Amino acid sequence: MQAIFLMRFLLAATAGATSYLALPPALFGGAGVWLMAATSVYLFNGVTDVDEDRANGSTRPIGRGALSPADARRTAHVMAAVALAGGAWIGPAMLTATACMLLLGFVYSAPGIALKTSTPGTMATVIGSGALTYTAGIVCSGSPVSPSLIAFCTAMCLWMGLVGAVTKDFSDAAGDARHGRRNWTVLWGYARTAAVVSVSAVTVAAGLLVCALVLDAPQLLVPAFVLLGGALALAAAALTGRSDDSRSRRRLPYRMFMVTQYAAHLAAFAQPIG
Repeated sequence: MQAIFLMRFLLAATAGATSYLALPPALFGGAGVWLMAATSVYLFNGVTDVDEDRANGSTRPIGRGALSPADARRTAHVMAAVALAGGAWIGPAMLTATACMLLLGFVYSAPGIALKTSTPGTMATVIGSGALTYTAGIVCSGSPVSPSLIAFCTAMCLWMGLVGAVTKDFSDAAGDARHGRRNWTVLWGYARTAAVVSVSAVTVAAGLLVCALVLDAPQLLVPAFVLLGGALALAAAALTGRSDDSRSRRRLPYRMFMVTQYAAHLAAFAQPIG
């Protein structure tokens, strides 16, 4: 999870750069700050998810016992403090973005608030965290904000929210239901949710391709085709799956979501979005 957050940050930060040697030093400090903030959020979520993770057989470090909840909580607090201090050192805009990221992570996981208990809450959190990450990259680098960059970042935020936030629940419906989660997989069942997420995936990918053509932005074509290919493969995996499949098989659409996300960003790095 931390790796993809770092990729999002760096993609936005290096958009339009003619030479990586000319990038401002604040960018590298900003990348470290953002990695700290994302890791803090991840650890806090792991602490609050420990019962569900154990019920679902998750391999996350806290759920499988490799890291104690107490140690994870303390580490999350330290990382949050370091991230805020680093954000303040970079400047007011970065401090604001970092604070918003940490706050979003808190309301996503905190007992009594826990946006994670519903799919719309998860979608809003995931889209918001993606938008903040791209924004932080732009803030640290001062890179130009082109229509192509906006189109790519918007598509990837929607990919995260409309696709990733839904497919992540396919493998964990039983444990989620026992612990009070009310996501779409629990409420609607696997088949209906798979149909919705398949349409969403293809629509988001097709939207980016349309943007590439309308904006006459050839640098968006490869990421758009990568996203479309991944969306079609994900849809095929989701629509042919069943609620009684093995956990590994039910997790396949989410793994395809993640692979596609990495591939689309790597394609965008290969031909920078100006």
